[in-house]
Amino acid sequence: MSTRKLMIPGLKDILIFVAWIAGLLLAGGLCWSLTRSVRSDFLLNSINRALSGMGDYRRLEAPIAPGAFRSDRTIGPISRQGSWFSLDGEADRLLFFTLMADGTFFPCAAIVNPQGRVKEIISLSSRGEKTLSHVSPGIIRLYIRRIEGKP
Repeated sequence: MSTRKLMIPGLKDILIFVAWIAGLLLAGGLCWSLTRSVRSDFLLNSINRALSGMGDYRRLEAPIAPGAFRSDRTIGPISRQGSWFSLDGEADRLLFFTLMADGTFFPCAAIVNPQGRVKEIISLSSRGEKTLSHVSPGIIRLYIRRIEGKP
């Protein structure tokens, strides 16, 4: 018997499709991981522009790598959501994340002190600023608990 007759009809097409999807996922994963520094710099500059547009004196200094908090024993369990940045000349850190309210997402920043406690939440857009004032305190507390890493 030839090996050609043993192959299940359509298996070749399925294997080609699976290999194509795996290749796309691999290429996307490589692009995502290799462009991290470019994306972080773009986000840093965008947040600094938004802060200066609001008249806020704080400026971001540098992105904080996702694994940096593991080695820092002064901070308890802390959220891995969003993007973390150090603030220029301050011990506080800034977490950039999106908040959902009234069915829309808007960009926000949380100022987190060295002990891992949220000092304040700032909306980074004018529309979000209006919406943030209407968000219930319970929802804000939920986001704060997630940021601080509390169950």
